[in-house]
Amino acid sequence: MTTVDQAIYRARTHYRKACTSKSYRHSLELLDEATQQVMATCDLVGRASFAELLLLDEHQQPWHMRPNRKFMPSRWIVTDPQQHIAMQFEQNILGKLSNPLHKVVFSLLDDEDQLVYRLLDPRSAIADRLLGVGPDDWAISDGERLVAKLIRLPQPKRKARGLLGALRSLLTAADPAIASLGPQHLLPAPVALAMLLLFQELTDASAGA
Repeated sequence: MTTVDQAIYRARTHYRKACTSKSYRHSLELLDEATQQVMATCDLVGRASFAELLLLDEHQQPWHMRPNRKFMPSRWIVTDPQQHIAMQFEQNILGKLSNPLHKVVFSLLDDEDQLVYRLLDPRSAIADRLLGVGPDDWAISDGERLVAKLIRLPQPKRKARGLLGALRSLLTAADPAIASLGPQHLLPAPVALAMLLLFQELTDASAGA
């Protein structure tokens, strides 16, 4: 559930005919939900966790996300147009191996490797009580304080055309989104889009198919 004073990014998937690479999967654009302005875009070529991704901000300036190594990467670094580190996403692989119920999807680190936020799977009674999130939400926390949520927003309904369109209209399609708990976005748009790409792949069992 969201409120009118929350800043929300919505990620929308589409396909570009201009992308002819065999590894091209789809393109994404990140919109500011209030203004409907496109704040960041990315063509997903290959897998997000292994490829170096180019992300464009609203001024068409290039940002990049790259893994720390080609084999079994555990950290992904996002750099801004000046090639400064804007954010790092670190996956706690050892924690997952030692504890299958490890709830941290990954940690968000600054350019000095200091912890900024954590992306948490809140599907436990303790996390739900502490963070107050719904069963389908994922939490971004600052310590034990909830600062944003990964949610899914219903797509705008379109006029159904024909029988196939009518059948599709019966299905509730949704877009991934980041809802900050305040009027300002928690993350720069390219960083937020990079996180959504990485999150979807790391939590989707079919992503490696």
